[in-house]
Amino acid sequence: MHSSGRKYIAWCCSKHISNITECSMQFIRDDDIKTAFVTMMNKLIFGQKFILRPLLEGLRNQNNAASFHRIEELEIKIENNMEQSQVLTGLMAKGYLEPALYNKEKNSLVQERERLLAEKDQLTRFVNGNLAKVEEVNHLLRFATKSKMLTAYEDELFENYVEKIIVFSREEVGFELKCGITLKERLVN
Repeated sequence: MHSSGRKYIAWCCSKHISNITECSMQFIRDDDIKTAFVTMMNKLIFGQKFILRPLLEGLRNQNNAASFHRIEELEIKIENNMEQSQVLTGLMAKGYLEPALYNKEKNSLVQERERLLAEKDQLTRFVNGNLAKVEEVNHLLRFATKSKMLTAYEDELFENYVEKIIVFSREEVGFELKCGITLKERLVN
């Protein structure tokens, strides 16, 4: 883009690029997004005691112990389910069960096993995701604690902490951080 003979980088949606007359959203200058990022990071540096520390404590205090205990319970139930399935197969092989009853019980055990495995997988992903977020918040907190106020945009900082940008309007964007929070910032034109 250029204005008054000066060239600059601007961001716009794919609809705007393919058909400018069909899109009501206007472009956003790259420099405005970078300035908003620097402002947001400076707010985090200044207010890390009020934003990042409580977030880190909250993530650490989430009930991971209960989740680990539940995962252990599920593993025992999955093991019992497998044993029941083996006993059922043995009874069928010896001719003690009718095929219809065997199939009904076998299907019931398979469904229960799938439910238990799905719950275990969900809890495992939750615990692992929580641990990853704790590490990301810790990483950001270490930076904010040691850093002085930023005076310029740095690509490396952006790449270290930002997952993606969400454009709410031409005046406001959100930075979705790798630690799981989204912080809104006004664009200054």
